[in-house]
Amino acid sequence: MSDLLSIYKGVHFKELPTPSFVINERKFNENCIMMLENVEELRSATGKNVKFRAHIKTHKTAKGTFKQLGVGLVNNPTDSILISTVKEAQGLLDYEDKTGKDYVKDICFSLPACIPEYLESLVALSKMVDHLRIFVDCKEHLDNLVKFGRPQETKKWSVFLKIDMGTRRAGVVCHSKEFRQTLSRLSDPEVLEVVQLYGIYAHAGHSYSLTSIIDSHKLLMDEIQAVNEAAVEIKKQLESLDVSKLVLSVGATPTSNSLRIRDEPLLIDFVQNKLIGTLEIHCGNYCLYDLQQLSTGCIKDYEIAGFVLGSVVSHYEERNEILTNTGVMALTRETSKYKGHGVCVKANEVLDSKPYNIDWYVDRVSQEHGILKPCEGSTTEHFALGTKIAILPQHACIVMAQFPYYFVVDDNGMVTDVWLPFQKW
Repeated sequence: MSDLLSIYKGVHFKELPTPSFVINERKFNENCIMMLENVEELRSATGKNVKFRAHIKTHKTAKGTFKQLGVGLVNNPTDSILISTVKEAQGLLDYEDKTGKDYVKDICFSLPACIPEYLESLVALSKMVDHLRIFVDCKEHLDNLVKFGRPQETKKWSVFLKIDMGTRRAGVVCHSKEFRQTLSRLSDPEVLEVVQLYGIYAHAGHSYSLTSIIDSHKLLMDEIQAVNEAAVEIKKQLESLDVSKLVLSVGATPTSNSLRIRDEPLLIDFVQNKLIGTLEIHCGNYCLYDLQQLSTGCIKDYEIAGFVLGSVVSHYEERNEILTNTGVMALTRETSKYKGHGVCVKANEVLDSKPYNIDWYVDRVSQEHGILKPCEGSTTEHFALGTKIAILPQHACIVMAQFPYYFVVDDNGMVTDVWLPFQKW
């Protein structure tokens, strides 16, 4: 990475090799600050201790993580993160150790995977950080933890019970047979010897299909009510447990973005008067955004902080199409309500903070080929061969996984840094 930075620092992004992934640092910072300020506003409005946990899976970098925590951006940074892979945490903590940083204190592994293959790695991780949280969503997870034993002699496994409140991806449905079985097992003395219930977790992944901030807010309320309802049931079945100390963690970028609606009375009243434990908001994509987030109606296109830089390599006037070097390996096949696999912004406009003029979109992709078509009603001319174009991706998390490093630029378009992600597994 240092070699890359020595080569490209001070170079304008339009001079970078393509395809590349480029991050506008100002927009990244502003997105992080806004989310932290929205959580702080809810904390202030309710008088309650509302926590925030940043998911780092979108970029998987140390410097991006620190910004999500608010380091150098806000007065009171948080110290809690979510990870999708153990490698993300290992890379981050190794980076902190090498650079003398100590920002991350609390790590939650977001895959409910209490199986021997993972537990060995999680034990090693638990020795590198103050607090490690893991997910359980079935009684067999608890059985495996009992068989494995404590991660450390003086530490129990700190667990979130993951609730499925509609996404149907992971988690147990409240009031279901599996939910009751899991709670029953959780009350066994042999389980309590190695496990401590830290909180309840819900993620409205299906919020990506919404199209308005009002609908996102309604789903945020559903998330909060779901974890609270689970806490009520836990209180009934585990009478010895002080449920008021549970952390009730909710969020997805769209539902968390609905906190932009300030002073919402139903939310404030619920957190103040009905919530059993401590509310925690979690999300990850918000630091960069993409077309999927734009389609939710919660953000503006110019808030998207990252883009794929590509080059026009040929054009076909008879069929009114353009060929780029941004194929599936650079853009993936993700979609949203926006046509194609990305939309094109002129390179001299992509750093602006005003609505974009979108004339072309990526209609189809093969391995290295991207085919641009004009948007409906557009009369723009073809780009000249060699023109650099900025493509807003459909799903930043998946697209960024295609790139070995990211160029970070300032508002003048000059490269200021190169971020190296902790990718794969």
